[in-house]
Amino acid sequence: MSERVDRAIAKSILAAEGAAIGGTIGGPVGATIGAIGGLVVGDQTTVFPIDMIAIPAYQAHLLQGTPAMTVYIKAGETLQPTGGNVDDYLEGVAEATEMAPVAKPRKASPYNRRYAKAFKSIQARYKKKDGSWKKNGFKSAQREAHRMAKAGGKK
Repeated sequence: MSERVDRAIAKSILAAEGAAIGGTIGGPVGATIGAIGGLVVGDQTTVFPIDMIAIPAYQAHLLQGTPAMTVYIKAGETLQPTGGNVDDYLEGVAEATEMAPVAKPRKASPYNRRYAKAFKSIQARYKKKDGSWKKNGFKSAQREAHRMAKAGGKK
């Protein structure tokens, strides 16, 4: 079948499921709202505005009970419609990851490299035998390492 027919079938299934859930909860009005919601959800990417818990549609009557499965959805997560074709979705995800720019790691400045070297060389003086810092040890080591790095940079 063509892609458009597959999408139409997937949307009609979602609309029917939405109508069934809405009809169970809210009667004819709920069925209408559920069907429209199914059509909308089936065609758009949905970003959840708040934390939600999802249960299987066939267990909607168990909202107060214990359904077979629950899924916790954090706010900001995205529901991506696949149109029933998971392979196409996975290809799209692979393409998106290939296109994502790779950030270069920050290069440390010469001062930062001098400071790190100085700090490593003097930190043992400000630590106890068990490896924890003496009182005001980190602060003193940091101050001395900055002093050494500053002095080491002058030519």
